[in-house]
Amino acid sequence: MGSNIKEQADLNLNNNGVVLMMDPEDDSTLSLKDLLYSVLRNLGIVLIVAVILAGALFAYKITRTTESFNALDTSVQGNSESDFEYQQRINKIDRARDIAAAIDKVKLQIEHQRSYLTDSVYMQIDPENVYESRTQFVIALDGTAAEGADKALVAAYQNAVYGGTFLDEYAENNGFKADYIKEVISIDSTVADSSVLSGDENAIRVASITVKTIGPSECFVKDVTELIKNHITAESAKLNKTVASHKITLGGVQENSKADSGIRDNQTNQTAKLENLQKQVTGFNDSLEQVAKDLGLSGKEDLINYFETEREAELTGAPMPDVTEPVSFMSVMKPGIKYGLVGFVAGFCVVTVILVLVYVFGKKITTQAQFFGKFKNIRKIGVLKPLGKRCGFTVKIDIKSEDDSKMSADNMAKLVANNYSNLTKDLGKVLITGTGDKKAISEAVKKLGIKGDVKIDMFSDPDVLKAVPDYDGVVLIEQRKVSLFKNVANEIALIENAGTKIIGAIII
Repeated sequence: MGSNIKEQADLNLNNNGVVLMMDPEDDSTLSLKDLLYSVLRNLGIVLIVAVILAGALFAYKITRTTESFNALDTSVQGNSESDFEYQQRINKIDRARDIAAAIDKVKLQIEHQRSYLTDSVYMQIDPENVYESRTQFVIALDGTAAEGADKALVAAYQNAVYGGTFLDEYAENNGFKADYIKEVISIDSTVADSSVLSGDENAIRVASITVKTIGPSECFVKDVTELIKNHITAESAKLNKTVASHKITLGGVQENSKADSGIRDNQTNQTAKLENLQKQVTGFNDSLEQVAKDLGLSGKEDLINYFETEREAELTGAPMPDVTEPVSFMSVMKPGIKYGLVGFVAGFCVVTVILVLVYVFGKKITTQAQFFGKFKNIRKIGVLKPLGKRCGFTVKIDIKSEDDSKMSADNMAKLVANNYSNLTKDLGKVLITGTGDKKAISEAVKKLGIKGDVKIDMFSDPDVLKAVPDYDGVVLIEQRKVSLFKNVANEIALIENAGTKIIGAIII
């Protein structure tokens, strides 16, 4: 009992209580394999449209490129162009070159600035919690040191910190650039004629350097400070020989964290710098667009493309036909090839999407099992093999294994024809209709040799529906890969509403 109730709930009924279809959820199930086959069957159309669109865009771009290159060729004065107009054209093109060069420079700056904002240590610091370390080193020189040796040592240690490679390995291991680490290191120095600071009675001159390191974390600051201490200690032995004899000692290390409004302001300025650079590019592009308009070109892209492919000529005064290097054949072809490829891909994708949408929203009957599984109230009269000559590949696409049979096509046709005769022998007038291709259905009726009035597709010919009550029975002939489930469902409902019995269906 429960099973019958469930089956009844899974069926749709028309106004007369006649079962029409199974739950349409089954109809919404899409087969990727069928979808692929659908696209493959229409691959020729897809390629033809793609090639046509590619050719059209290629021809258009070649024509436009040739016209723009001719307009920008300053080696030849136009026939209708006066000397003044010719010189004006040269000046505009030179101005456009300057603007294009400026755009390239600013774009490079933008690239560097973006990299800095993303990767620099300084921009990762939280201005409200800046970690800081101050490390003091004291340098003591004896009486043998030459005048100015203290200042030379201070400069040498500064160069050792800023110019050394001791941070490279740490930077690489932690995803930084060494230069970005050096940016958060600053060095202050003092020089005094006193031995008090060093505690060395023999020292006649004393200098000190204070290395300040800031960073986004306490761990980072401590690591970098330790590397600096080790590097300065290692450098002292070399500087003793190359600069002056001295002693360097660690005076002390001070660490803290604090808020720093100066860092906040600098970070804001760095972000604003990127915005200003982008505004410059926008302004340059507007200027270049205006020059292109003045030269009668379609846009600044024509200018940029020309500058990339032709060597700049230095023209002064009268026309000089042989000054510029001729634009190569490939220089003209490249934009066309690019547009052609874009057109091919666009055409291919658009047609493929259309085919997919047609498949999804207009699902067709693919197998007889699928048809009779959905329309359970329709009697199966028979299934024909494909008509006409078809290669094995096409048969695999059009006919699923469940529809195939070891019987020959002729025997299959005889079997279907005999079943049709048995079902209609006691009936008077029989209407044969369907929603498939008219020619295919007519050929199927002819091959079967069955009797009845053939009137195809009541949706394209409403008079077919008007004549339905005049018949004792209706036989449906539906075509795989052509007939849509929704059309068949509507067809069945209309026939049942007309009060005429559906004898069964033949699938071709």
